[in-house]
Amino acid sequence: MVSRAAKILVYLVSAVLVFFGLVFMISINLGISYFLVGLVLIIVAGVSLFAVKDRKPIEIKQTVTVTGPVKAVAVRCPNCGALVDPLKAQVIDDKPYVTCEHCGNKFELSEEPTW
Repeated sequence: MVSRAAKILVYLVSAVLVFFGLVFMISINLGISYFLVGLVLIIVAGVSLFAVKDRKPIEIKQTVTVTGPVKAVAVRCPNCGALVDPLKAQVIDDKPYVTCEHCGNKFELSEEPTW
């Protein structure tokens, strides 16, 4: 994560780069190279602004529809038999996996079919 002071510095430098980029682009009557230099300055300013942008994590919520009676059972590791917290499941390749905190075994959570 970029510090606040570094972000302010990048914003100031980007503003200066955009200003000079526009000045160079307006000076196209002096030659095409001025326009290209101005374009490069604006692109560099845009890339630097994108690099310091705050990225918010994506939160995925999933709902489950239960059609029949629900019976909660304790989840145990198939390797060592220790209790495992199913709320700490990670979704890998569209399947929920849990890692046993006791032995480190990673296994897939599955449910019994309702039919």
